[in-house]
Amino acid sequence: MNFSDLDQLPTALQAIVTHQHLSNGQILYHRNEVVRSIYVVKSGRIRLLHYTQEGQAISRYTINAGEVCAVIVLFLDVHTFSAIAEEPTQVLVFPKQVFLNELQQNLDFATAFMAQMSYCLHVTKEMVVLRSISSARERILHYLHLIMPPEQNTVVLEQPLKSIAYELGISPEVFSRTLTQLERDGVIAREKRKITLLAVPVQL
Repeated sequence: MNFSDLDQLPTALQAIVTHQHLSNGQILYHRNEVVRSIYVVKSGRIRLLHYTQEGQAISRYTINAGEVCAVIVLFLDVHTFSAIAEEPTQVLVFPKQVFLNELQQNLDFATAFMAQMSYCLHVTKEMVVLRSISSARERILHYLHLIMPPEQNTVVLEQPLKSIAYELGISPEVFSRTLTQLERDGVIAREKRKITLLAVPVQL
């Protein structure tokens, strides 16, 4: 289910939805803020992150158009991460209790919601695995193989390079430099945002 398509949502949610527009870099909500609403990304992109005591931002997950923002907060009292717009973004806003009531009463809607929760858990697991790879070069190659369409060797990067670097837990400078080196080594070919793997795929 595309949660940003109002026609696919239960009528009870269609009746009470509001819209919020965010500029690039604008905070949607802060960590430890009380959860009063459930957000769905209509367009743009939201990044979930938290800050260390030293003020360093640690990226956790990116929410793309059509996805519910931080699905787990539906069952929590406060937000566990901060949410920030990575580009001009529009979100749909639903009162938390109305959203929860609909999940309890609508089996099809609840099933679609659980499917998205499962997807989020899968992506989170893959990010943990990626970030455990010490070599930036191998981490990036592993990522490229993960996002590569089945039986193909070319992928178009949908996110900005800076956002992907944060996903991988490396600096944008290291990410850019490593891509350049991979291209020089004949491992990949690049044409703007399109990347082609030229080497033998690694076994995942």
